[in-house]
Amino acid sequence: MSQTQQTSGSVRFKDRRALITGAGGGIARALALRLAAEGAIVAVTDIDIERAERTAQAVRDIGGRVVALAADVTDRASVNGMVAGAVQEMGGIDILVTCAGGYTSYARFDELADQDWDQVIALNLRSVFLCCTAVLPHMKQVGWGRIVNLGSLAGRSTSAGSSPAHYAAAKAAVAMMTQYLAKDMAPHGITANTVAPGTTRTERVNALLTPEKEAIFARMTPVGRLAEPEDIVGTIAFLASDDAAYVTGATIDVNGGRLMLV
Repeated sequence: MSQTQQTSGSVRFKDRRALITGAGGGIARALALRLAAEGAIVAVTDIDIERAERTAQAVRDIGGRVVALAADVTDRASVNGMVAGAVQEMGGIDILVTCAGGYTSYARFDELADQDWDQVIALNLRSVFLCCTAVLPHMKQVGWGRIVNLGSLAGRSTSAGSSPAHYAAAKAAVAMMTQYLAKDMAPHGITANTVAPGTTRTERVNALLTPEKEAIFARMTPVGRLAEPEDIVGTIAFLASDDAAYVTGATIDVNGGRLMLV
């Protein structure tokens, strides 16, 4: 396939090869379905291979082409193995979307333990660095690439939500790191951007939501509701497409208007 091939409509990603981390659920799972429906070959990865396989089966159910891989994205050797496996199965990597991330507990700044800090920084920041550096040689070889890193509203304002400091710090750093990545890779035909979602109805969020909390989030959001994963993937798909060839180093906020009110 020519790396400059222009596609449109339902096949705008025809034969593009996309690697998506954290794809066992949430935004990443919805994105895998979206890219596959528009013609991409997708490698879906998760630390839990069973979760990755469930996403892969959902992609197969809509007639998509997919491979499922397990990886610990905080570990260099595991990331290198993931990328090598994706390249072997798909023949290369044109699109990288780093969705793996999150945190498991909340603590005030003065209550954060060193171990908690290190784990969250590793999962949300180090992982992005490892994945990006692992795919760059393959993108540089063909002179074309799209990298989209998932940030967060938490990394944009302390008033925008209730996320802990280590998570917010990691997501803010992702956006700045992506700008340097975009600057350094622009001569190689590779763009890099950040998408910063607001509170999105993923499995993890649903497990924590109560009707009262959901009502609070809805009141804080001008559009009056939480995001669904599908609300986020349209922006990611745009940045991964030829339509966004002149967009790089940007952070695009997809939060229903919350950020503009803080």
